[in-house]
Amino acid sequence: MELNGRKIGPGEPCYIIAEIGQNHQGDAYTACRLIQMAEKCGVDAVKLQARSAVEEFSVHDLNEPYTGRNSFGATYWDHREALDLTRTDFAHLKDRHHYNSNECDLFTTVCAPCWIDWLEREDWCKFYKIASKDMRNQALIETLAKTGKPLILSTGMAETMHAISQSYNWAACHTSVAVMHCVSAYPVAHEDVNLKAIDTLRQELGCPVGYSDHSAGVKAPVTAAMRYNADLIEVHITANRALPGSDHAASLEEPGLNQLVQWIRQAEKMDGTGALSKPTVVAENRKKYGVLNQIQSLY
Repeated sequence: MELNGRKIGPGEPCYIIAEIGQNHQGDAYTACRLIQMAEKCGVDAVKLQARSAVEEFSVHDLNEPYTGRNSFGATYWDHREALDLTRTDFAHLKDRHHYNSNECDLFTTVCAPCWIDWLEREDWCKFYKIASKDMRNQALIETLAKTGKPLILSTGMAETMHAISQSYNWAACHTSVAVMHCVSAYPVAHEDVNLKAIDTLRQELGCPVGYSDHSAGVKAPVTAAMRYNADLIEVHITANRALPGSDHAASLEEPGLNQLVQWIRQAEKMDGTGALSKPTVVAENRKKYGVLNQIQSLY
């Protein structure tokens, strides 16, 4: 599988995704700053969410009162209107991204069919993601897959392997697919992370498998990348974990994101080739400490 020309799979570097989600608080300028922060930390891609309250929710749900610390409006309609980025915002972010000549990929989760034609017409990104809440939305999955662009499928709300396989097959008939192990809790407790599911998904589906993290800190995604050879890692990012909003507490600020990327990249350098040959410095030290002479003196 390739994502915008980058190979994904065994033997390839882990593909690290910084997910902004709605942590931009509905402000394109904040989204732009988060993109720049993620790029500075060395991620491979930054992800947004293309949403539409009208297509995703019923009129009844949208008119329900919505209060509490994480509310951005009196009703859920007002809340979504305050948080969701517009097409104008998306166009601005793409222009800024290209203007800065940055190497990291910019892509989006598509949560509503009304976005697809516009995103395709603008060639806004080279691949897409399906949120776990839509993993049973056959029409959305197939429509995105039929664009021919690679698709990343989150399994966070899946109940069975059969459901995951079915969703995977809806897409795999039309394009290449990667699957993300995920637990849809914000934040998720460490005992519920279940990283062994990465191996289960890889064995069952035979495709690239990653881990989308909602835990606090960097331990789970680093472990997923190193111990379970996750092909992709996705983490939420924020400017401030104390901000109001459901995702901030499960997100990384710049120091945490930088640490995550550096640890994964440093660990990848340690993998080596598996051959038992030693670097030149070992031969020099053998000579320095007389190892060869000691061996020869035994015969």
